Amino acid sequence: MARRELSSIALIVLGLLDQGPLHPYEILRIMRKHRDDLRLPVSVGSIYHAVERLERDGYAVPLATAREGARPERTTYEITDDGRAEHRRRTRDLLRTVQPEYPAFDVGLGQADSLEADEVVALLRERLDTVREEHAAYDAALGSIVARGVPRRHLLDAFYELEQRATQIAWIERTVAEIESGELDWTTPHFPTHGIDIHSNTPDDATSSPEKDLV
Repeated sequence: MARRELSSIALIVLGLLDQGPLHPYEILRIMRKHRDDLRLPVSVGSIYHAVERLERDGYAVPLATAREGARPERTTYEITDDGRAEHRRRTRDLLRTVQPEYPAFDVGLGQADSLEADEVVALLRERLDTVREEHAAYDAALGSIVARGVPRRHLLDAFYELEQRATQIAWIERTVAEIESGELDWTTPHFPTHGIDIHSNTPDDATSSPEKDLV
């Protein structure tokens, strides 16, 4: 049977357990503190689901169960040797392999030519305000963390996210300016793009067929 790859949240949970035993609520608190919720959906339910999966696969085991006051019992988990090895393997795979991603913004950009230029500009400016705010908050938070002496190697994902936002800001600013100046033409009739393959210099109709498209 083929190996089921760890989900992103399961990988992060496993990485936290690699630093020491934790119960799911502690994991949730740390993930929110690290702002992992900006990267993927994080909730009590998703943490428990990830922990159950890790336990089922032999990557984590219950260590102790305790109760604090009137709170429900909480089970602390620790990583296994297999879990540590799987965490390293999956991390290596994610670092070296380019995998398909499906960002929603890309889909919106692909359909933007159905709208009027003024509306596209207004919508992009609205997004720009949001991304700028996120970038500023991220930058301030990172600066504070670095000032406390946290080594940069522990923050590579955060610095990457910061750079991604900066790149998006620059692209939106440039595109808005091009639309407003007329450099990016928005007046020509709608042009059918179904015969264009951006990954090839050859039109689709010369290289593909309905049968090929189904493969």
